[in-house]
Amino acid sequence: MDLQLLSLIGIVVGLSLLIIFAMKGYSLLIVTPVLGVLVAVVSQIDITEALKTGYMQSFVNFVERYFLLFLFGAIFGKVMEDSGAATSIARGILKVTGESSRIAVIFAMVLITGVLTYGGVSVFVVIFTMIPIARPVFKKLDIPWPIFAGAFFLGCGTFTMTMLPGSPQIQNLIPIPYLGTTPTAGALIGVVATLVVIPFGLWWLWREDKKYTSKNIGYEETKGNTRFDYEEKESYPPFLLSLLPPALLIILLNFTPFSIEISLGLSVIVAGLFLRKYLTNPLQTFNTGAMNVAAPILNTSAVVAFGGVVIITSGFNLVESAVMSIPGHPLIAFSIATNIMSGITGSTSGGLGIAMEALSGHYKTMIDPEVLHRIATISSGGLDSLPHSGAVVTGLTVMGLTHKMGYKPVFFVNIVAPLLALVFAMAVAIIFYG
Repeated sequence: MDLQLLSLIGIVVGLSLLIIFAMKGYSLLIVTPVLGVLVAVVSQIDITEALKTGYMQSFVNFVERYFLLFLFGAIFGKVMEDSGAATSIARGILKVTGESSRIAVIFAMVLITGVLTYGGVSVFVVIFTMIPIARPVFKKLDIPWPIFAGAFFLGCGTFTMTMLPGSPQIQNLIPIPYLGTTPTAGALIGVVATLVVIPFGLWWLWREDKKYTSKNIGYEETKGNTRFDYEEKESYPPFLLSLLPPALLIILLNFTPFSIEISLGLSVIVAGLFLRKYLTNPLQTFNTGAMNVAAPILNTSAVVAFGGVVIITSGFNLVESAVMSIPGHPLIAFSIATNIMSGITGSTSGGLGIAMEALSGHYKTMIDPEVLHRIATISSGGLDSLPHSGAVVTGLTVMGLTHKMGYKPVFFVNIVAPLLALVFAMAVAIIFYG
């Protein structure tokens, strides 16, 4: 059998096993090097070379580039959570949108989650803020709980994560060192994608809610496990004070000459100072926030490292040649490749990291780097939410929902909607930027 074809088979088997093991809960830190060795053996690459050059070099490169971003982001989110600032913002927005109608509540959940994540709070922090706020409202209006899953992921996993220019989320920052761009790169493209994904997502959730209603299925029948009950704080910071740290982060990141790392670091300091009186144990908050960086960056780096082994195989050269030979504008091939990477890894940042490492050097010679930046981020947020996605598994677990109960809305708002938005984004990019 031809070596390239054999190598390709090894890659497919390795990736399939990665998805299976990830869904079964195996640690990526254990699985990825083992599967990297499997791919190397089948591809007839020296194992030591594959682990040192392919796996560890990619692992270390990702940590080197993004550790501080993950670190400061994790601490910032923990300060916002422990101080009650995130909850204060959520309650303030809910007062404005109201709780009188089902569609208003669904929209409020999307809006609150979007504001918090665009303000720099990570999805893994936002979920613990949103659950206790959403449950009483959904119970009061008898809205099926899976609808919340869709609203939450629409708010945190689409427009604020990959589309809106200026977002401090890591997915919007990953392309910068590769392309020399800024967080606001491809602004028009991102805005157009946002204007597609939000209406579609809300329409689908409203339609799904009506289906539940027609079957007389409400909150109680679908509420799942409620172990993440709300624990009230004695006091919460005022709404406007709570908004200051996220607002400052956006300003520093997009309107000052400071680096991304300095902008995030300053925001952490300001959040700690402004919200200190609302922190029961500031030292514990900062320590916990710092430790919270470990799992996300190590797991993402491990996935990128596995991709590093795949990249040096002859089978990947075959895939790369096939993708690059796709007819039409090069953005089409690039977006397909990025979607595939994210789908394989079940991670937006992991897939985007691999795509940037493997493809950015080639495509930035043909495409405006600003366009490439925005299309890359939007593409990474398409197939990333397949059932084995770490964010999806974590989110549904905290919500108390099984995949059978809650994955359907996630699929439509976090896969179908972003892919539809990508089509419009690509059209704008090709028409206006050539």
